[in-house]
Amino acid sequence: MFRVEVGKGDLRFSAAHFISFLGKCERLHGHNYGVSVVLEGDLSREGLVFDFVEIKKIVREICDSLDHRFLLPFESSCLQIQNTGEEWVIHFGDRRYVFPSSDVFVLPVDNITAERLAEYICKRIMETLQPEAGSLAAITVGVEEAPGQTAYYRRPFTAEIPPETA
Repeated sequence: MFRVEVGKGDLRFSAAHFISFLGKCERLHGHNYGVSVVLEGDLSREGLVFDFVEIKKIVREICDSLDHRFLLPFESSCLQIQNTGEEWVIHFGDRRYVFPSSDVFVLPVDNITAERLAEYICKRIMETLQPEAGSLAAITVGVEEAPGQTAYYRRPFTAEIPPETA
């Protein structure tokens, strides 16, 4: 089996978030995230696993959608979330956050961790690649939130389309 990897360069985004866990909530902060993608599979008739230019374009579009946003974990059981149309109001204990709707990217995850971001990005890539999957066998997405701190999500590439994402 062969594999190709893209990453670094412009496969990046900057975003704000906080993590809520064990009854606690981190302070609001941000990262300059880096994204890498590994595609595994057999070679096409052209001798490629997948076109580097095409996979970079797909990943860049996903990164652009997340860039310079507050990432909201819409499936969090710790947060009380309200959307008024013009703004998002988020409560955690005695903390209250208010963000203009245009500054928020809502993610269908329970927490904004590098692991969940890698999973989300992987699902978005798979949705886009589904018609072109061909001989792809697996995909791995890495999300680096700081130098030396990267989380990975890997899944086999099957004919089944993953659940819809936001």
